[in-house]
Amino acid sequence: MNKYAILLALATCLMAAKAQVQHPAAWLRADSAVLNAPSWSDVSGNGLNAVPSSGSMPDSFSRMNFNKCFEVDGGAFTLPLGINDSRQSDVIVVYETYDTANENALWQVQLDTAKRIGQTTRRILNDNGQIAYDTANRLKPVINYLAQSWRTPEVCAPTLTLCSADSLPLYGRIAEAMYFDRRISDTAVIQWISYLAVKYGVTLAQTDYLDSRRNVIWDCTHYPDYCTSIAGVGRDDSVGLYQKQTYYADGHIIVGIAEPSYYGGYALTENNEDNPAFVADGDFILFGMDGALPAVSEIYTQSGETYEVIGRSMVQVTGNAHTYNTFILLDTAAVQDGIAPVLLIDRGGTGDFPAGETEQILCAGTDGAGHYIYNNVHWDTDRSGRDFFCFAVTMPDTTGTPKALAVNAGGENGTTQDDAANNGREDAALRVSANPDNGTDLKNAATPTPQYRLLPNPNHGNFTVEIAYPEEQDVTVTVYDSDGRLLLTMDGKGQRAYRFENSVPTVGHYLIDIISPSEHKTLKMVVN
Repeated sequence: MNKYAILLALATCLMAAKAQVQHPAAWLRADSAVLNAPSWSDVSGNGLNAVPSSGSMPDSFSRMNFNKCFEVDGGAFTLPLGINDSRQSDVIVVYETYDTANENALWQVQLDTAKRIGQTTRRILNDNGQIAYDTANRLKPVINYLAQSWRTPEVCAPTLTLCSADSLPLYGRIAEAMYFDRRISDTAVIQWISYLAVKYGVTLAQTDYLDSRRNVIWDCTHYPDYCTSIAGVGRDDSVGLYQKQTYYADGHIIVGIAEPSYYGGYALTENNEDNPAFVADGDFILFGMDGALPAVSEIYTQSGETYEVIGRSMVQVTGNAHTYNTFILLDTAAVQDGIAPVLLIDRGGTGDFPAGETEQILCAGTDGAGHYIYNNVHWDTDRSGRDFFCFAVTMPDTTGTPKALAVNAGGENGTTQDDAANNGREDAALRVSANPDNGTDLKNAATPTPQYRLLPNPNHGNFTVEIAYPEEQDVTVTVYDSDGRLLLTMDGKGQRAYRFENSVPTVGHYLIDIISPSEHKTLKMVVN
């Protein structure tokens, strides 16, 4: 092999390494469309442009996760298709419906006068009939992928119709649509829906996220507990992704790349493309939460102070994204009592928030949209690949007066280096404040009043409720789930320990009711 052949082979390998993703035959993106144009241009290069039923494209854009999309109110788009010999196709559509009552259309291909394939928000249409897959519309952005096969059609030049199927319209928004004239690989499907998930803030269920180079940018396989809500920022030039800011946790949180000199430390803009921050190709920061806000996910103690934790999350960093300055905006409505929480970051990457490895960042104030602001946040500073973070608010003291979490405000960004103020995560059984939700230390009770202790908390489904009364009396201990369903009941008389083993196998938040002639007491419990 001569040197030119070697160079050609090397160039081919480099191109393959840069982009290992199968591209669609037709690709419609709202962020590449032109307003009032006669058609929606196909960015795949194959010239399969979509023609709007109204005669021209809309005259304005809507927004889906800070990216452009189109409002649709019964209109449709049609584009010509070339049916190949495989009799197969894959279609991916990103949409959001506003209609709570009626089935809405996504797309349809009329193969001949009788046969059709396609999809609505509730049914799959095929050349043999239809298959129902849902009973209600999901009123949030959705990525819908469908692979179809069919028998030989009588018509050789069918068309694909978007936002219309089976005589139904779509009432909502459409941001992106892809048509593949073949069956693409499972890996390619994951790559494309991962790109769309990051761009439009849609959480994918039970799958890793892959970039165009097949790198895992979100590891669901090894961290399934942090996949309730997933969002992120990053850049992937092979698929045209350049996401600088995103909604997270059903809109309760906004995260984004920032320039320190812009807007006093953060760079939130009305749309993604106006954010002035820079992200390099291949760099990603993805966030995943273990539950839904505003629910309290854990109860910790630190330096003798008991506080609640909300928004327990994992952060996964790819490429050189550890060098980026980011901001976080937390919806003030997600925090009770109007207390600005402290942002805690576990730099050890374990999720246990250990002593000496937990950074604390104070709230920098609020904005006019009702968010707490956290500036100059850097992720994965130790290059381990991930961090964990949460927001923490101290629980009320015995007088019912809320208190802010004590931190050393002299450190940069409110970061404390004082071990006495940052003892990390401790089991509630080891250090418990005089808080009505966690009781007081049974050994140090100074007055003959009822005393309670739940240990451990959090736990894995095995726990003990310890009770001490001045006098012997009947007691009923009842466990409820977060929806108020009764799960377990245990009765006793004069019994100090009520032990529950393997009785709560499901991760979540629970309430424990203790009823006696003296009083009715409720404890909070977390199973993880």
